[in-house]
Amino acid sequence: MSYDYSSESNRLELPNPYKVENLFLFIVAAIYFLAGILTLLTAKNYLLDGKGFSFVPPLLATIFLLAVGIRFAVIAMTRLRFFFGRGLPVGLAPELPQGVIGKSQQVDDLKEDIRRGALTFREPEGALNGLLYHRVPQLIVAPAEIQFKAQVQFKNGLVIAFSLLSLLVAWLGLGSGGNHANSLQWIGLFYFALVSILVLNPLRKGSASATPVNQIYVIGLVISAVIGPVIAAYLARYLPDISWMSLQWQALFLLVASLASVGLSFMALLRQLSPPPSTALSCEQMSLNINTHPAQIMGEFDRVMQQKWVEKIPNRRYQRNDPVVDADAKAGTFSGEVVEETQPMPAVDLQPQSLGLALASERSRWLVYLDTLGLVLMVAAAIAMVIFVWKLTPQEIDKSLFSYVTFTFVAFAVGWFCFKTATGLWGRFDFSSEVIWIELSGQYTTARNRLGNDFSSTVRTESNSINIDSMTMRVWTTRIESVVFGKNTERYLIAMNGQSDVTKGLATHLAQFAASRSMFVAPNNSEDINKIAAVHAAEQMHKAPAPPSLQTLLTGQAPAAAAAPAAEPVAGGKKFCSECGAGNMATAKFCSACGHGFEVVQG
Repeated sequence: MSYDYSSESNRLELPNPYKVENLFLFIVAAIYFLAGILTLLTAKNYLLDGKGFSFVPPLLATIFLLAVGIRFAVIAMTRLRFFFGRGLPVGLAPELPQGVIGKSQQVDDLKEDIRRGALTFREPEGALNGLLYHRVPQLIVAPAEIQFKAQVQFKNGLVIAFSLLSLLVAWLGLGSGGNHANSLQWIGLFYFALVSILVLNPLRKGSASATPVNQIYVIGLVISAVIGPVIAAYLARYLPDISWMSLQWQALFLLVASLASVGLSFMALLRQLSPPPSTALSCEQMSLNINTHPAQIMGEFDRVMQQKWVEKIPNRRYQRNDPVVDADAKAGTFSGEVVEETQPMPAVDLQPQSLGLALASERSRWLVYLDTLGLVLMVAAAIAMVIFVWKLTPQEIDKSLFSYVTFTFVAFAVGWFCFKTATGLWGRFDFSSEVIWIELSGQYTTARNRLGNDFSSTVRTESNSINIDSMTMRVWTTRIESVVFGKNTERYLIAMNGQSDVTKGLATHLAQFAASRSMFVAPNNSEDINKIAAVHAAEQMHKAPAPPSLQTLLTGQAPAAAAAPAAEPVAGGKKFCSECGAGNMATAKFCSACGHGFEVVQG
């Protein structure tokens, strides 16, 4: 996507929505860089002292810490400046280039929403979604992105909460001491792996990826909580001792941290909800009788729509089908459609974001809380990794130190989950634009028209005319409100507002334009008009009477030949015109020179 710059207006120069989150990312990057330097010094000392391969764990820890620090710094630096060009946000349907005819399936869905005056939302399915929408009924009219993420976070929260309860029941059932300690470790490993999948799956597929939650899964958790302690106590004597991993505490921390992150994410999603949208539209329908090609209405519509360009930005055309009329056919049918949207502009004037303003806003406050939790967890992961490296001894690796590694994994995974979830909501922008849709349909007949007398007119024109009776013209307009969650992400409709005055004005203008079109062809070029005037003057000179002869001037009497003003038969079977004096056949009814009518005289 190229960036188009125009100095006409800076309304599309939107403030950076990631400014607050970038602050958290830079703090994480700085801490991980510092932690990476500390572990690198330890690895360097082990390497210079020649202590075998004891430098490998610190070196791996250094690579991990520095890689994470670089990753967070890169993310923050790529979002230091936020450019929102004239081609954004994305269209409601695929846009047609200038001069291209066609449409897409998406524009049909858009027209159906406009025609019905209602927004379409997918109905939720499943028992858990039924419970969610029962508790939060306004979620049904939220954008699809919000609905999907809310469903996922709600399911994840229920699963994690039930897993936490199941783990606590298992602990109470096993007690402590003897083989029970080893049983606790294996149960901790089970729940650690289970919740790790719940957290890592959204990270792998995106924060809105769904976690399958069905009856079999829930029944399995219940059975595990009931009979798991018994089976673990029985099999503990045959299973290896993994008490050095102490995963039951990591599993407990993972469950609690994950539940907190999912809870904050769910609250942040609920704060994105808006009141039920308005769905009003306006339509003007007219029946027109015109004598012109209907494509001329489309041309006038283009001129009117160019005047509606916002900030001199061309409209987005989603459909264009010009009416087609066969001039060789005596009759036929036609239809035409065009759908355009004006450039979406910010619905409100946005102010540069700051931490104080974010905390004061109800919509962004929970995003700050979510990023704060992510920052705390990421810092805890870095500290745990540094402690692991510092406690390593070159002589013998203490297996119990691997609990720091597992803790690092837990804290890092949940912290990254927090940042990834918050990022999608920080990038929200609301836009307002206008959609105009015009329909033409009807029947036509063709005829040939002639203007001017074949004998006496200086200019004669002929043209094929198109006669249209009772053509149906519908004009739809609506001001829409839409929302995006990211620069290049899908745009969702959240409201439609009718504009009856705009619709009526546009329909009336197009109807008056069509009615004023002429069915005849006439010259209107100044050069053509001058030439026609010259020809007409020459004809008038030719029609003027001849100047008097010398005999007339002397005697005051006209010659006998010139004194016959009426057309009379003469020798040779001819008669003369009283207007121009031209000779014609005796049976002629009109003068062949000037077209004057004769009175037939029998002689």
